[in-house]
Amino acid sequence: MNERALLFGDSDNLVGILTEPDPDKASEDRPGVIFLNSGILHRAGASRLYVKIARRLGSSGFTALRFDHSGIGDSEARRDDRSFLESSIHEARLAMDLLQERRGVRQFILMGLCSGSDMAYWTALVDERVVGLTQLDPFVYRTRKFMVRHYLPRLLSPRAWWASLRARARHLSTRLRSAPDDEAARSGWVDPEYTRIFPPRAEVEQGLGRLAERGVGFYTFISGNMSDLLNYSGQYEESFSSVEFRDLLTVDFKPQANHTVTGLEHQEMVVAGIDAWARKRWPAGPAAPPPESSTPTTEHRVSIEV
Repeated sequence: MNERALLFGDSDNLVGILTEPDPDKASEDRPGVIFLNSGILHRAGASRLYVKIARRLGSSGFTALRFDHSGIGDSEARRDDRSFLESSIHEARLAMDLLQERRGVRQFILMGLCSGSDMAYWTALVDERVVGLTQLDPFVYRTRKFMVRHYLPRLLSPRAWWASLRARARHLSTRLRSAPDDEAARSGWVDPEYTRIFPPRAEVEQGLGRLAERGVGFYTFISGNMSDLLNYSGQYEESFSSVEFRDLLTVDFKPQANHTVTGLEHQEMVVAGIDAWARKRWPAGPAAPPPESSTPTTEHRVSIEV
């Protein structure tokens, strides 16, 4: 397995790390794997999770590319007026173009955590080269069963009622004590807050249905941090009841894991789960031909931890 640093993109402004399998393990029938940034996190991923997944997949015969979207990590900022959604989809497709031109890869798995999983989904909808989606904490939606499991124990719990009343009393007390002309109000500054916006369920359901009709494979990991939206096995499938996933969907619900998968044992669950899913869905085929040596893309072999 080799790792190389690459510059690519419209003006060689994007930085990526290419993980290549050993020649005897590489297969021309296997899709390439492209990792998309989660928020503003560097291409190594939360707790270096992307690095671990890419290297495991590389040892199993998959070519993987971790790169930084423009303005994130080591990639330069864009100089155009594209929105982040537009530029992210465009850059993900540029990454696919790169592996197609340089390594002869014709199909792809897009992988991401949180907002990275969102970008993987949006990109898959517009590019039919995508044959696999690996999403860590993707869009999920409540069901009736969720509501019963979530609220019924609280309705029957005196402790939950008391905690709710105390929280409401604290909120009211804070508002009454706050002067309307305090320093924060005068300055106009507010505490930064990130809100991840989920599209309407029907829109996502329609999109997943289109992907399933194309035969896209799904590996979906859901952590315990999504407990406000999902609280039982099988909920993900039930929330998109009109989608005929057939054998295309694998859901790995780990309520004991957190959103950024910081626990080493949980990281190994994710890495091993994705590797097993990918090897089963795309078993090894004929060895891939050696890549062409001539290329305009800047490339450097690296031996450091990246």
